[in-house]
Amino acid sequence: MTDEVSASENRRPLHVTGALCPTCLKELKAQVYADDAGVVWMERTCPEHGPLTTRMWPDAEHYMWLRSEAFPKTAPQNTCPVTAPCPFGCGTCGRHQRRGTLLEIEVTRNCNLRCPVCFASAVGGEDDPSMEEIGAMYDTIANAVGTDGAVQLTGGEPTTRKDLMDIIYMGRQKGFWGIEVNTNGLVIAAKDGYLEDLVGAGLTGVYLSFDGLTGNVYEVTCGRDILATKLKVIERCREVGIQVVLSVAVVAGLNDGQLGDLLRFGLENSDVVAGIALQPAFTSGRFDAQRAMPMSSGDVIFELARQSEGLLDPYDIWPLGCSHPLCDQGVFLVKDESAEHPSGFYPATTRMTFGEYAAAYSPDSPQGSVFLDILYKKGVEVKTGLSVIIMNYMDAVSMDTERLRECSMMVTVPSGRALPFCSYHLTDSAGKRVYPPWCKESLR
Repeated sequence: MTDEVSASENRRPLHVTGALCPTCLKELKAQVYADDAGVVWMERTCPEHGPLTTRMWPDAEHYMWLRSEAFPKTAPQNTCPVTAPCPFGCGTCGRHQRRGTLLEIEVTRNCNLRCPVCFASAVGGEDDPSMEEIGAMYDTIANAVGTDGAVQLTGGEPTTRKDLMDIIYMGRQKGFWGIEVNTNGLVIAAKDGYLEDLVGAGLTGVYLSFDGLTGNVYEVTCGRDILATKLKVIERCREVGIQVVLSVAVVAGLNDGQLGDLLRFGLENSDVVAGIALQPAFTSGRFDAQRAMPMSSGDVIFELARQSEGLLDPYDIWPLGCSHPLCDQGVFLVKDESAEHPSGFYPATTRMTFGEYAAAYSPDSPQGSVFLDILYKKGVEVKTGLSVIIMNYMDAVSMDTERLRECSMMVTVPSGRALPFCSYHLTDSAGKRVYPPWCKESLR
């Protein structure tokens, strides 16, 4: 791909990248441009299935600023040969440009909820991987990035496995210092002593789906109101002394108006809430329109700043360095009595230059701890601070293959491969996955 873009009326060319046809998933040359209102669009045409234009970002200047702040790329240690056009043949393949820093093990596809907005689309019925296969996936991570990285156990719902404690213990025995479970919290809230048992096995963090502070949000995202259950899980984590990260699927028109309230909730509970991960919901499945309007990280960033009551500016939220700058952004909010804001917190990015940030950045830091690691080394008290990250996942209509090749969030499979998160969960316009669970088969 080149950076030459043909100019046209009422648009400002920005750059050229690769995109997909949602129907056949062929990689196509795409032009990225800003319209008269400064909104960023990505346009491509499939010779067989026609044109598609995707809204990518609400503000062109902000988009280009983020894109310009890319960190040096640390290539993967071990790659497999390139065998197919992107996004097929992932493994991690030889064209991939960044190493994984957050790796997932999908321990089940079963779930005790049927959430309409869940990207995992867990419907049950698939056979869980064996302990031997899970051991192989731990070994894949160790071979790819070592045992000092972060491992997240996910699904489906990991707590549906009766041997989850054994899975956690295995990871610790293999030398992994950080193991987090991605959960809806139902079992943790319902079963006394369960969280204590997980912590005893070596669990170091809870990644809790937490989509809002009113029951109607959960009626839409989870099918029923389980807010009280979510709050109970947070109290359980506080009692046990384990940190929790609140994972928010941001859905336009549903909970995007609660971003400020969620931020304030995190600040008020920063003794146990270590971070908030805001994830604009993306869509997979049937698609036949000529223009797509997905919600982007840019929308979340600007709306979060607007609702923060002056605590945040969009330019306080910086790229996290470990992946493409348009994929992961974040800020760390430091608790300090001298802070000017009434909350008693200040954004760490307001007290450092971007050059200082880049110089102190460690390529070994996972997404959620980039700022925390830097501040800790500088002697800043971080235990009562709050990390806020925005994760810009992609689907077939929003996929930018330039970004995909810089993904640092990987899903491991028993065959020894580590696949970029967005390609692992990718579906075509008919809803068919490119990489079915644990890659037992594939489209190509």
